[in-house]
Parts: sequence; C-alpha cells; structure tokens
Amino acid sequence: MKIIIIGSGVVGTSLAKKLSADGHHVVVIAQEAAVVKQVQESMDVQVMQGDAADGSLLQSAGLMEAELILAVTDSDENNIITTLMAQTYNPNAKIIARVRKKQFLDNPVIAKGLTLGGAMLFSPEHAAVEMVLDLLQVDHAFEVVPFKLGMVRIAGFHLGQDSPLLGRPLQECDLAKYSTLVVAVDQGGEVVIPSGRTVLQAADRVMLTTESPNGFAQILPLLGRPPVQHRKIVIAGGGWKGEQIAREIEKRGIPVVILEKSLSRCQELAESLDNVDVIHCDATDPATIRHMAKRASTLIGMTGQQEVNLVLCLLARQGGAGRTIALMDNEAYLTLAPTLGIDAVVSPKLAAVSKIMRFLSHSKVIDAATAFNGQLDAIFVEVQARSRLLASPLKSLGLPKALIVAAVVRDEKMIVPKGDFNFIYGDKALIITAAGHLHKLDLYLGAA
Repeated sequence: MKIIIIGSGVVGTSLAKKLSADGHHVVVIAQEAAVVKQVQESMDVQVMQGDAADGSLLQSAGLMEAELILAVTDSDENNIITTLMAQTYNPNAKIIARVRKKQFLDNPVIAKGLTLGGAMLFSPEHAAVEMVLDLLQVDHAFEVVPFKLGMVRIAGFHLGQDSPLLGRPLQECDLAKYSTLVVAVDQGGEVVIPSGRTVLQAADRVMLTTESPNGFAQILPLLGRPPVQHRKIVIAGGGWKGEQIAREIEKRGIPVVILEKSLSRCQELAESLDNVDVIHCDATDPATIRHMAKRASTLIGMTGQQEVNLVLCLLARQGGAGRTIALMDNEAYLTLAPTLGIDAVVSPKLAAVSKIMRFLSHSKVIDAATAFNGQLDAIFVEVQARSRLLASPLKSLGLPKALIVAAVVRDEKMIVPKGDFNFIYGDKALIITAAGHLHKLDLYLGAA
C-alpha cells in the first residue's frame, strides 16, 4: 500500500516507522530540513520537504496513487485543510486526520470518531484517555487492549514474586484450568510469542487473555498479585485529559481527587464536576503528593510535562500508593518507567498508532491494535468460508511460531482455544504476533 504521512512529529514518525516495517511504501512530508535528514537516516521511507498545503507538493509525493493519507501535523487547521485538498485530488483514498484542540475534542461528532466528508478524524488525547480508563478496569495491569466485540481483551502484567507460574514451563502450569492463555512475554525488552516450553522468570512481563466470567480479577493469585482496594483515585493535573478521566471515574462511584496548580482552572473544574474533589496545590511538592498517596489506591500523573509525571509517580509510590499510572511519550522514559516501579505508562503516541491500526482494518479484519510499546501486533479476523484455518485442528495447522491464536468468539461466546480446537466458518479469531510478522498470516486467511 502506498501511504503519505503529512507531519513528522512524534506521531508521524512513529507511524512511518511502524507502517514501513509492515512493508508499506511510505512517503513522509516534513517542513524542517533537519527533520527530513533525521527521518531519512533512521528509517526506510521516502521523505519530501515542504508545506503539504502546497497542492503541487502533494501531487509530487504521489497523492493520486496513494491508498492512505495521514494528516498528523501539530496544527488541527492544517490537517483539516490538507484533508479537504486531498479529497479533491484523490477521492478514492482513505484519509485520517489528527485533531487536538479543545473546541474539536469537545465536538460530539469528532469525539465519536465520525467523518469529515468521508475522512476519519482522530485524537491522540481521546485515545490516551480511553487507555487510562481501560487500565482502571483491570487491577495491576500495565496495559489493557480491548477489541471491538467487547468480550475479548488482552492485558499485560508484571509477575509478583509469589506467582506460582515462576520457574516452570508454561505447559506444566495448567493454565487451561483457568481458561487463560499467555500470548506474549517480554524478557528483558525482547517480546516473544511463548511455547509450552517457555519458562517465566521474575523479571518477565506477560500479556495474556482469559475467558473467565470474572475477568482478570480471578487469575490475580496466579500472577502473584493481591486485589486492589479502590479507596480513592488521585489525578495530578487538571487539564482536558485529567478532567475527562475524572468525569468517567465519578460515574463508577469511586472517589476522585484532582490536584491542579492553576486557581482559575480549579474553579472551572469545581463548577463542571459534581462529585470530584478539586484541590488547588502544587502536586510536585513531595509532602503534598505523599500525603495524598496515603489515601489513594491509584495516582495518575496527567500533567503536561512527562518528567513531572514520572517524578510524581515515584513520590506516590514512596508514599504508599497502591498503583501509579504516568502519561509520557519519550521512548527512554517508556523503557525506564517499569524499572523504577511505575505500574503503567500511557503514551498518546502509541495510543494514536494503535488507533490508526484499527482504522486500517479491511474486509477480513474486524479490529487491530498494537501492544507492548508497539512490539506486538494483534488482529481480530473473521474466518472466511474457504480459509486454510478450517483445514484441520489448531495444533495441526502449522502456524508460524511467531503467531498465536489468543481467543475465538463463536455464538457471542469467547473461547480460549486449545490444540484440538477446530475453526468453523464465521468464527472470529484474535491472532497475536510479534511486530513485523503479520504478513505470515495471509496464507491462512486466504482460500485453501
């Protein structure tokens, strides 16, 4: 597929790297010469310098042949203008545009992910808020990825020292008794698809799914993790994202506190939120954050500065918070945070990449997402009438080692399949693979 990415910020370059690695022909349009050079040297994509509002530049970039156009500059207005221009030149292309401003975020049409003349609009801010809310539904998870049908989720966990899974091959852990499957393991930064012989160690992070009616709560003892007592949730930072999270949490009847430095913003929040305590304070004050952490099961660092969010979570951990979640995009911080004891990191950049992957789903694919900081791909696919998946039991299909069938939905019921499972036409299968291996699945999705 030929893809044009307009914008070379964090989201644009992340998308370029991901889509190029997946084998697409990617053209990036950037305005700054230094950025053009950096992108050229760091990834296998074509880069053009200039203003995408220049129609001739878009045409030179191959606009007429492009199947997908991503407008992801830092300017909402430029993205929308570019979208309208691209629709004029190439009405057959799929177009996705990024929006960030509050007047767009609060617009009910954009908020619901509807279209602008056929183009899809998305917001990394909305995606990040959704990620935090998903995390709050699964105790101890550092990542939660739900899929469109609603009943299937994968979630990532750090293993506790008391986990009975440690030091034993997975095939001896009897996870089938719990209708649970480990679908990926992060071993020192390398994400692998496990086999029955994989032995989990204390430093590993695991991604798994379960068909348990009680969700992941029932398997916490397997992970060596106690239940979380939801006493209170403290949100450090009362910006747009913090406000939206508080608004959703209060609907669940869980006490919420927002810490905000700006007095005028505190007044706005107090007027718009009915059952949320808003405290005017400097959340970076160690005494303040430690005092609040003592009364909180979860602290969420949602300020506009990711370094501050990192420090806030460290202070909250020292103060006794049961769980910490930090908003950050810097790749070094994303890697560092888990080693410092921060439970979960929410990255608007990665949320945006995952969101766009969902938009790219085609006829056979119902949903798609990334996980483990983009090192894992997940697709939800409907089994077609002549698919090779129907040929024999799962264990005899000869699927590549880099792929694993994590879950199947049949007759509105989720199944964690075993080796003797047989697909039937119309099944919906969640398939997990290490990044860069999705193409290996094409053989099995096609006709036998």
